[in-house]
Amino acid sequence: MHVQDQKKLGRKIIIATFIEPLDVLTTQGVTEIMKNEAREEAEKLLNKASNYVKTKTGEMPALTLREGDTITELKKLIEEEKNINVLVLASNSDPKNKDSNAIINSLVSQEITNMRVPVMIVPGNFSIDHIALIT
Repeated sequence: MHVQDQKKLGRKIIIATFIEPLDVLTTQGVTEIMKNEAREEAEKLLNKASNYVKTKTGEMPALTLREGDTITELKKLIEEEKNINVLVLASNSDPKNKDSNAIINSLVSQEITNMRVPVMIVPGNFSIDHIALIT
């Protein structure tokens, strides 16, 4: 199924991003600036992803930005949105960033038995054409 086939199937796409709590010892003003910068970056990512989905499907996806522990917030989102039937995660293909797949590692090693939906992991180096072939 191609991304553009979502409309025919009546499916809704939800794009989520998460902001981890800051673990810094600094003044409240600096912490607030750091939080705002993290939020702005997350909003840019959401907008970029939503524009792509809108271009491919003609439908605007639902967007959510949550603050807190990523795994905890992800599980809450899945429980709150009862119509979620699959979780799709893209792995990072940057070999320099060793922590980039921490969410995937945690889900696969510790949380997978607590999930109510299947989890699909898409390698970060897949092209859009390749993803379209397997979906």
